[in-house]
Order: sequence, then structure tokens, then C-alpha cells
Amino acid sequence: MNLELRKSIFVVGPEYLAIGITAIVSAVTGGSWVANKLLERQVERLQQAFDYIGSQKRRIDILEDQINRMPLDYVLKADFLREIKEMHDNFRQINDKLDKLMEKLLLK
Repeated sequence: MNLELRKSIFVVGPEYLAIGITAIVSAVTGGSWVANKLLERQVERLQQAFDYIGSQKRRIDILEDQINRMPLDYVLKADFLREIKEMHDNFRQINDKLDKLMEKLLLK
């Protein structure tokens, strides 16, 4: 009798087989759905990181352009004062020349 009980436990009917297969299929599809969602989130995070890196690269490019233009847009104070002094000297020479011309015109 003990042997017959063991045989009946291991004998599986078609309804139990169908339930088992359904459980396996649902577990596989549920697992693949979860894995798919996780992969989608990772792809979204990677895309956001890629966009952020691209925006930072554009910022760095803008800063490099500004740094490269600095000698054209900005001047050191010493250079500025030297240029102003040269302009002042040039205006003094022009003024002296004009004074000499005025003297010549007035004396004639």
C-alpha cells in the first residue's frame, strides 16, 4: 500500500501539468516584463546623462571661445594706460603743429 501511495503522488494529471506550464510561462513573461522596465529606466538614465554631458561640453566650448577672445575684447590696465599716454603724446604733437601753423598764418 505504501508503494501505491508513492506512485499516486508522483503521477500528475493534465490539469496539474497545465497549471505548472501556465505558472512557468507567467513567471518568465513577468520576469521579462520587469527586466524590460529596468532596462528602459537604465536607458532613460543613460540618455539623461548623455544630454547633461553634451550640455556641459557646450558650456565648456563657450567658455573656451570667451577665453580665446579675451585678448581681443579685454586689455590689461598697463597696456591701456600706455596706449592713452601715446595718444596724449600724439595729440600734443598735433596741437603743437597747429599752434605753429596758426602763428605763421597770423604773422603774415
